Amino acid sequence: MNMVSVQIPGFGNIPQPDPLGTKFPDLGSIISSFLNIIFFLAVFLAFYWLVWGAWAYIFAGGEKESLAKARNRIKWAIIGMLVTLMSFLIAKYAGEIFTPGRGGVPF
Repeated sequence: MNMVSVQIPGFGNIPQPDPLGTKFPDLGSIISSFLNIIFFLAVFLAFYWLVWGAWAYIFAGGEKESLAKARNRIKWAIIGMLVTLMSFLIAKYAGEIFTPGRGGVPF
């Protein structure tokens, strides 16, 4: 690949960026990046759901129906966080095991 550089007086050569060539050399790295984004988004949404449930629980005013809805929201937010965490750990573990040319303990 032919690199083009810019010369600024008083500075060295500034190479032009290679947008995808070095960061995403293969399909696996692209999929891995998208999975990381999806995992972080899932954790954010579960945390948002948890805060929303806590807020609803605080302001339920003693109404049994509102308290039950808030408890269910909190319960499912915690379950969502645990499922997301477990799937993230399983994906990382599988990525370490199935990476060619690497050995040793995962993580």
